Amino acid sequence: MKHLKSLIFVSALLSILIYSCSPKLYVDENKRYQAGTLTDAQIDSLHTFLKQNERLALKDTIIIKYDFNKDVCWNDLNYQNAEFLNNVRWAFQKNILEKAAARPKVAIYQYREIGESFSQVKSKGLEIETDPGFLKKLLFNEITTCGTSAIVLPNGKFLLVKSDPQFSALLLNAKDIETKLLENLVK
Repeated sequence: MKHLKSLIFVSALLSILIYSCSPKLYVDENKRYQAGTLTDAQIDSLHTFLKQNERLALKDTIIIKYDFNKDVCWNDLNYQNAEFLNNVRWAFQKNILEKAAARPKVAIYQYREIGESFSQVKSKGLEIETDPGFLKKLLFNEITTCGTSAIVLPNGKFLLVKSDPQFSALLLNAKDIETKLLENLVK
């Protein structure tokens, strides 16, 4: 009996540990957002880091879509044919290009964590840079299912959109961002 109780305790402890280390999936709109403020030194470091990206010029507002290694968000699409996957990639990239063209003061970046385990949708054909760990440490330290997006304003305030597979952070206008910042800074 004592052995059984120990086994149950260890099993429960392992379950808790595995759950706490697993990527979190945020579906509740009220919990999906997190706001904060970067220090002047952190903003300077972020600007220095992003200036190394030759694809984009740094602008006033920064939006970053960040994907994590071993994410299972897109796994259902892995069994689709190559043409379908290319169409999904192109639609995703086209959306980003259209949003960028409509927002001349916003730089839109795509980064992913170091690793080799990404879905076919997120591994080829997109303008995704690999983060050496800087962005993960600064903004994306909580691993989420379907990635996280960050909106960083010139004053250092930032808004994270957790579990953001479709890059819905791009749908937020300036008023929406300010509202979400205020709602989430006072939590």
